[in-house]
Amino acid sequence: MVIRKEKLDFLRLEDIDSSSSGIVIIPIAQFLHAKGNQNTLHSRSFFSLLLLTQGSLLMVADKTICTVEPNEIISLNSNCVCSFQHNASVEGCVILFTETFFMQRYNTDTLQYFNFLKINAINGFLLGEDEIYRCRHLVKLMQEEFHSLRVGSKDVLRNYLSILLQMLGRNMANDSVSTQMDEKEEKISLFESLVNEHYKVSRFPSFYADRLNISVNYLNRICREKRSASSGNMIRERIVLEAERLLYHTFKTVKEIAFELGFDNVPYFITFFKAKKGVSPEEFRRKQ
Repeated sequence: MVIRKEKLDFLRLEDIDSSSSGIVIIPIAQFLHAKGNQNTLHSRSFFSLLLLTQGSLLMVADKTICTVEPNEIISLNSNCVCSFQHNASVEGCVILFTETFFMQRYNTDTLQYFNFLKINAINGFLLGEDEIYRCRHLVKLMQEEFHSLRVGSKDVLRNYLSILLQMLGRNMANDSVSTQMDEKEEKISLFESLVNEHYKVSRFPSFYADRLNISVNYLNRICREKRSASSGNMIRERIVLEAERLLYHTFKTVKEIAFELGFDNVPYFITFFKAKKGVSPEEFRRKQ
């Protein structure tokens, strides 16, 4: 199922709730109809946790197509392109939050659990009966706190969110959760955030090393240690990922995509893409 449109919309938390201050908790049906969300492709500026209690939800996150069933929880990275289709009786809750909101509770105990959201575009959690009960109860407490006007509600919500992420994180078998957050991991996390923000205009590791107040050699060393890739390769992978998204989800020409990604020379973009993917941009699109 490939859905394409002229361009990718960008969805902000303020488009869902104009009074948002970093977190929004709403019924899933309300979220799906917000800002033309249904059947509409968009990238986003926030992270999402979807808890489905009734009905089913067909979704596309980047090139991953999946069906969400009751008692499943899905997490979505702020950096993936999504669309949704659902039946009329879908019920559940969505927790939307920005990285800034979560990072205000900045400590090494919680960052390792937040890290799996950043590394993976999409995570699925099919929980046991006891776990889903606890998650539902916690989400209910979060809903009540979100709608209250009590002093300190934001801090309480951050604590609840941290607990929920830890509950989900320990259900993951991959190493991204068990990795302990240390100074190097924090630098890598900041580097990845900077790349997401500037990759279209800044492709040289020196730009990011300067922003992080470290040398390029040190940046490369910790990238290889923590991500098994050089900093330059991580930047290039981010450019290729966006190129794939635009080829997969839009009708933009290769020339338009090249210019959008900061390439002045279209043949160079084609060569760059083929070197990373083994096929030209047009061949990649035809195979989808």
